[in-house]
Amino acid sequence: MQQRSFDGSSCADESMVSDPEVRWHGARYEALTWRDWGGEVVVFNQETGSTHLLGEFAVEVLARLATSSDGATIGALAASLADDPSLAVDHDWTGAINDALLDFARLGLAHRGPR
Repeated sequence: MQQRSFDGSSCADESMVSDPEVRWHGARYEALTWRDWGGEVVVFNQETGSTHLLGEFAVEVLARLATSSDGATIGALAASLADDPSLAVDHDWTGAINDALLDFARLGLAHRGPR
């Protein structure tokens, strides 16, 4: 099965799917500078010196992680981001969150495991 990341690229295999019980942690909210450009947001990470252009969905996921003191699982993020509670267990919805988290890990905006 192929999964799509929030930037449209494809995750080639299932090994890239995260363990749903693992806690994810975002960069410290205080280290991020956010600028809205009409539907897309530029985020500057003061800790790495990197700047990232994120879409609305990615911004919501990153904001939830960055403001959570103890991180979050994919399931917890899915439930907190969903307008419809049934989406919290929807494979496509949790897959999109998983892909966003993997992209954040690659970009240095999030990591798995202990803070």
